Amino acid sequence: MEKYTNLEEAVRDPSLVIITDQISTRTELNRAFIKYKTLPKKQRRYSNYYSNEFLGHTVPDMYVLVREKLIADNISMKELQLPNEKYILSEPDLYYKEDSFNSGRTNICFILGHSGSGKSQMARTLEGDEIDHIELDDLLLARDHFTPDDLKGYSDMFFSFFTGEGAKYYIGLEERNSIPKEEYEDKLFIDFVRYAMDYSRQHTEKKYIIEGIWIYLYFDDPSVFEEYSVFIKGTSFLKSKIRAMKREMQRDRETLQDRKQMFGRETRNYFLDEDKIDVYRSFYGDKPETILRQETDESAKKNEEVVNELKSIDKCFVNNNADGISEIRKKAEANTELSNWNKLRIINECTSALLDLRI
Repeated sequence: MEKYTNLEEAVRDPSLVIITDQISTRTELNRAFIKYKTLPKKQRRYSNYYSNEFLGHTVPDMYVLVREKLIADNISMKELQLPNEKYILSEPDLYYKEDSFNSGRTNICFILGHSGSGKSQMARTLEGDEIDHIELDDLLLARDHFTPDDLKGYSDMFFSFFTGEGAKYYIGLEERNSIPKEEYEDKLFIDFVRYAMDYSRQHTEKKYIIEGIWIYLYFDDPSVFEEYSVFIKGTSFLKSKIRAMKREMQRDRETLQDRKQMFGRETRNYFLDEDKIDVYRSFYGDKPETILRQETDESAKKNEEVVNELKSIDKCFVNNNADGISEIRKKAEANTELSNWNKLRIINECTSALLDLRI
């Protein structure tokens, strides 16, 4: 494959998908990401290599960054108050039935936490060819953002819901304006989550990650999820919001004021949400299947090292460097500080890349 020396050349290649901040609508963004997900593994490696080379992020990371930029809102910053330290101090991340999900005994995982807390990052550490990652935000006004073909490319579960039991929810903004909230949002998320539970039981060959704040907003009883894996980001409201603002500042300083305004309205909403998250943390916190991990600079550093190794695999692949991939695999096999899960991720990616080079 031809080697590219700048972003424009890579973007023009129809066999690749590069997501940039030039994308101006969620529909365009979703279609680009769906195309990426349906690319052959070889082309995904090339896409990630050039995306990281010219933009500093892989394609999935760029999807999250651009998506957050597009859903930014103009909101007043009045009434900003922090009445309790729990909105400031972070809790450890909670992993309920992590081993069960990693081993495949449980094939669906629900990820909860504030917007900006790192749910998507947590989900990406689990992603693979046999894992569907569904963000509950994408259920809203699906017709405006996904064609029927797009639904199929996004996720088989997504497609099955909107073309079957959830067909009545496949609407756009114009239709939404004529439907009471209690007949749309108040039922959509509940119906989809229950559908996802049933669907996962019937499709045990795959794993599913369901992520979003809507889980704890619409399910008051955490025991509903007890037979599944549940991960809860412990990042505090304040840290989550500051993190989101910093991310936006790095990408587009002109959006800073909008993010500050958004912070105000979200604060009022999240004071209510914090209590709901506490109910889930209390329920799962003392269970024997639960592991608590403090989000630390050291753990973040280890995760970054794993991500960098995965990026190095793609770089070796693009440069047809089989020896380099083999060295990365040997290094992972000998690394006693890696968790079994991260070690397996790197080794499997190396094996897959070496196989792709031979095809």
